Amino acid sequence: MRKSVLLFVTFVLFGLLSSAQQTKISEFDLYGCWVLENKKRPSTNIVTYKLCENVAHEDVKFGSKISLLAFNESEHESTGPLACFTTFTEKGTWEFDENSRIASLYSGHEWLKEFKQLDPDEYASWGSPEKFDKLKFRVISIENNQLTVEIIPKQYGKKRTEDSLE
Repeated sequence: MRKSVLLFVTFVLFGLLSSAQQTKISEFDLYGCWVLENKKRPSTNIVTYKLCENVAHEDVKFGSKISLLAFNESEHESTGPLACFTTFTEKGTWEFDENSRIASLYSGHEWLKEFKQLDPDEYASWGSPEKFDKLKFRVISIENNQLTVEIIPKQYGKKRTEDSLE
């Protein structure tokens, strides 16, 4: 009798732990304007974004604002190449894979369309990109209007393969 009760309790606990371990996060959960607070960035790639309306303007980290919008549209702050400490809002696109919990933000699609029309040969020599990677992160959690993510570093010069996803 004791073995069957112990076995039953073990299965119940295992079932509860496995269902509570990974809460489903959808694309809709990510919609909104997100910023980093103006604190010292931790040495790891784990950061916590907060909803824009929950952080005072003077406490927002420079250039950290991202807006994830419907229809895979996005906006993010970029810095001007010629003017220090100025930002402008750049439009882009974004994708979210619910299985891997990876969000990817892209920019430059409008500029690349114009470039393709104006100089097709030069565009082709670039490998005919449709967009540029801006930011990629894995969602760890969304709680209390905070989005905790792991930033995935950009890989320059080589394509990402199945082997490099470790």
